[in-house]
Amino acid sequence: MAFQPSKSKKHLDTEQGALNMNSMMDMMTIILLFLLKSFSTEGALVTPSEELRLPTSIQGEKPKKEINVSVAKEVIMVNDIVIASLDEIPKDQMMISPLAFKLAEYAQKERELEIEVGKEFTHEIIIQGDENMPFELLFKVMFTCSKSDFYKMRLLTIKSG
Repeated sequence: MAFQPSKSKKHLDTEQGALNMNSMMDMMTIILLFLLKSFSTEGALVTPSEELRLPTSIQGEKPKKEINVSVAKEVIMVNDIVIASLDEIPKDQMMISPLAFKLAEYAQKERELEIEVGKEFTHEIIIQGDENMPFELLFKVMFTCSKSDFYKMRLLTIKSG
C-alpha cells in the first residue's frame, strides 16, 4: 500500500532559493574602502627633488612626514623652497646662515604648535642629498640642522634589493 500525499502537499510549488545581493554589496563596499584606505597611507611620503639622485642603501625604513632639507647639485632647499645657492656658502664657516635662519623659523612654528595645540616638537628632519655630494657640505648641513634645534636627522636613500 503506497502512501498518497495530501492535496495540499501536491500543489506546493518548489521555491527557488534566491541570494540576497544587498548584504553582499555592503560587504564588498566595506572591503573596497578598507583596501583603498590602506593603500593610500602606504604611498611615498617624501618625494625626492628632480635635481638630485639619491644614494642607495640596503637598510630601509619608511620616512615620516617631517621637514625636508634637499641639497641638490646647485641649491639648498627646505620643503622645496630654494634657500641658498651652493656658490654662496662660505668655505671657511661651518654654519650655513640662510639655512639656519629658515630652520629657526620652522623650529619656532613647531614650538608654538606644541604650546597651542599640544603637537609634540620631535626635532626630526630629513636630509636629501645627491649621491655625489661632498662630505664637507653634508657635514655643514648636518651641523647647521643640529644648531637650529633639529638634532634628530635622517638621511633619505633609496632602498636597493
